[in-house]
Amino acid sequence: MMLTTGGRSVHIAALGLWLILAGPVDAQDVKLTQVSARLGHQFSVISGLRELPDGRLLVSDGIDNVLVRVDLATQRMDTIGRAGQGPGEYRSPDALFSLPGGGTLLVDLGNGRLSVFDGAGKYQESMPISRGTPGSSSGFSLIVPRATDNQGRVYFQPLGGNPGADSGMIVRWDRGTGAFDSVARVKLPAVITKTSGSPDNQRTSQRQPVYPVQEAWSVAADGRVALVRAPAYRVDWVPSAGPRTVGAPISSVAVPIGNAEKKEFFAEQAANGLSVSISNENGNVSMQFSRGRRAGADDDDDQPKLDSEEWPAAKPAVSGLVITDLAGRLWVERSVPAGAARIYDVIGPDAKVARRVTLPVGRRLIAVGARGLYVRHIDSDGISYLERFDLR
Repeated sequence: MMLTTGGRSVHIAALGLWLILAGPVDAQDVKLTQVSARLGHQFSVISGLRELPDGRLLVSDGIDNVLVRVDLATQRMDTIGRAGQGPGEYRSPDALFSLPGGGTLLVDLGNGRLSVFDGAGKYQESMPISRGTPGSSSGFSLIVPRATDNQGRVYFQPLGGNPGADSGMIVRWDRGTGAFDSVARVKLPAVITKTSGSPDNQRTSQRQPVYPVQEAWSVAADGRVALVRAPAYRVDWVPSAGPRTVGAPISSVAVPIGNAEKKEFFAEQAANGLSVSISNENGNVSMQFSRGRRAGADDDDDQPKLDSEEWPAAKPAVSGLVITDLAGRLWVERSVPAGAARIYDVIGPDAKVARRVTLPVGRRLIAVGARGLYVRHIDSDGISYLERFDLR
């Protein structure tokens, strides 16, 4: 069976016009123009980034197959681990999440596992992304983390369950006790399923429609879950205990989908889409995980023709990229026309928009740390650079 999901919740869309409004009229507008730090190193892709307690950064590059520790002040870099399949090694390193004591959880897509490194960058342990066996009575799911909290608990939305469901659970995994519990439910986008082959040798592919209406989410360090509701844009906060905070609707202006937005959608999918291949041959189950374009695929094979899809009239209100900062606020990337500057609503624990931050054209937010906003800048040659912006 071939299961292909859409782009990472976290990371996709284009931004835009200053006409887009959100939240109360007294929300503070901030346009950032001055880069405070820029790393000269050229990345093929910045797959994950995390700010360490001492101010240095961990950055993963899933194409160059490397995990590096970076000091922006001195421009010094050193490599953590190495490419391979053994303990402490990785293939296609992806997202990075904080753990207690300065530790880091690495999503190792190429090896289909989650790896733990301590505060000094030393490898500790690994566990598989998959749980169970496809088609078995015991069930099957994939754990692809979206967030961690200050207790080291991992939050994810199970993949591999019922593809026809219209909603799904956000699950919290306590690695210390092994307990799994559901913390909230979100709306899922529709799934397009195609099956080919004979009954004894079937191949099934699943994907989301273009610009799907779906709900995004993230988790603050204290364990509060932020839900970005759709299609009517608002934010709800779900605490570990006690009543949830239900936000008021946040206004938005529709972004029509033209030819530029269509090309943008497929370019984002080619760069960031998560693919999961599962094969079962006489009980021997194998899985492959990858991010972005399949190796060796050309444009005609990898991207449907623009006119072969049923396009909605406009983009959803938000892109799907949501990030929580150390102050427990939620950063929500707005959908705007292709190629325009990216705009972020910063939403506080009261579920109201406190400020609206605009980055320079060509920049996209990766993470918010104690020392500023970390963004990715892709130049005209497709090379990724890491920059930091101060936000006082």
